[in-house]
Amino acid sequence: MSAKKTFYGYVAVVFSMIFWGISFVWTKQLLDAHFPVFLILVIRLTISSLVLFSVFSLGGKLDKIKKKDIPLFVALAFFEPFLYFIGENFSMKFVDASFASIMIATLPVVNPIALWIFNGEKIKGNLLSGVLLSVAGICLMSLGDGFSFVVDYRGVLLLLLAVAAGSGYTVMLSRLIDNYGPVTITTWQNILGAVFFLPCFLIFDLNNLASVQWSFGAVLSLVMLALLCSSGAFMLYAYGAKTISIMKVSVFTNAIPVVTIIFAICFGMESLTWNKAAGILIVVGGLLFSQFGFNRKSKQI
Repeated sequence: MSAKKTFYGYVAVVFSMIFWGISFVWTKQLLDAHFPVFLILVIRLTISSLVLFSVFSLGGKLDKIKKKDIPLFVALAFFEPFLYFIGENFSMKFVDASFASIMIATLPVVNPIALWIFNGEKIKGNLLSGVLLSVAGICLMSLGDGFSFVVDYRGVLLLLLAVAAGSGYTVMLSRLIDNYGPVTITTWQNILGAVFFLPCFLIFDLNNLASVQWSFGAVLSLVMLALLCSSGAFMLYAYGAKTISIMKVSVFTNAIPVVTIIFAICFGMESLTWNKAAGILIVVGGLLFSQFGFNRKSKQI
């Protein structure tokens, strides 16, 4: 693989992390406007699906899905966005955001193990070391006054669901990226995701529509979530996985809390403290080490 293509892969992954990182800001604005979680997810996935299918289907850019791969696409969408978003979003009712970020940060540790078990992929020593270093950085960023967390077993179980779902998504994606383009994978992932979430909205959130506060800002947040986060970020992530390796790319998800904190500080939602600054540097250092390590050949597991 050419160095130029690898470079583009890293650029794509970085932008996907930026889009996912700022998504928390837009989602919080919608939640403050009393938008139910399932309504947010159904709208953003529906907008994304309509735009992607219309644009790329007309342009002939969508790959034809083989019948034998349909279960893989269904499983992909079931793991993420469906199960992952349910676990991540509803866990926030029972645990602090800081504790949730640490639990989610274990995903890049679980992903290589899952890829090793199900796909037989080798785990490089520098990759695992870099992941653990980035997890330590996130723990440092998450420390608040009193260095304690509010933990409820229901929140822990939901976060474990999110981690398991994210790992399942990674395994399914690894089995699709060699045969399908990022556009095709993202389009069908979002179409199926919208189908999965629609019954949840009708059952749990339909009666809450009266309390929703519609505004130009709310609509803009939904459009940004649909186009940048549900469309752009997933396509860029899939492109990075295709051009670099899904095991290496999965480590970058630990950069999401860093991006979120930076945007929150810029929007005046949070202040920069010593532990956040140090944690950011440690996370970035861990990511760099996981990708490049030392000059000598990394040990494999």
